[in-house]
Amino acid sequence: MKKIKPRFLVDDPYVRIARRLKCLAHPGRLRLMAELMRHECCVGEMQKRVSLSQPHVSQSLKLLKEAGLVAGRRERRRVCYAIVDPAILRALTILLKGVD
Repeated sequence: MKKIKPRFLVDDPYVRIARRLKCLAHPGRLRLMAELMRHECCVGEMQKRVSLSQPHVSQSLKLLKEAGLVAGRRERRRVCYAIVDPAILRALTILLKGVD
């Protein structure tokens, strides 16, 4: 049976922000986001650049997409991803300053 969340949890901006931060609280996903800060990437390209397995990259991108942090654009048989939230881009710029 599907669990129904109270409306205040769905509409609460603090809950949305916490979900996004929770999604970013993983080293692999942070690496992916750092790569996406540089330029739009496809899964295979990102896999090589961040040294993670293809399933890990795909699953992480799925979570980031569900959180509204990235969006995918189909290019023939590939999907290329980019950061879509300018606020997250600014926050990551501050958080990742001095990394790499």
